[in-house]
Amino acid sequence: MRRSIAALVVTVVVVVALARFDSEPPRTLNPNSALRAQATPRAIARPQATPANPRGKSATGPAMVTPFSVVQVRATLTDGRLTGVETVALSGDGPHTEALNARAEPILRAEALRAGSAEIDVVTGATSTSEVWIESLRGAIRAARRG
Repeated sequence: MRRSIAALVVTVVVVVALARFDSEPPRTLNPNSALRAQATPRAIARPQATPANPRGKSATGPAMVTPFSVVQVRATLTDGRLTGVETVALSGDGPHTEALNARAEPILRAEALRAGSAEIDVVTGATSTSEVWIESLRGAIRAARRG
């Protein structure tokens, strides 16, 4: 009888300890969150730009926001075709996001230039950044065609 009571007490203690165990890793705070008062997110090193053609029309797309990043792209069009791309703003809310953005940006830029448009695929592992980068590029292309 004593053994069964001791086993029951140990079982209850283990179950309570496991229920209280937090298995989620610590998360960095998102600077774009309304829970934290910060005017602007910190930016990573400025990415390289593709040299623009002086004959082309340039325009900057809208600043796009994900839960983790702010992205803005400038496009240069020559004869209606994309000939230059520059990422004007690219920020991240922590080292992990900054590393993903730094890896994805040159891939997105190269693919857009290769395609000559914003009709490109997202970069695996950086889906949100890719989607808003492409959307900002589309806005820049539309603005360059109007201007």
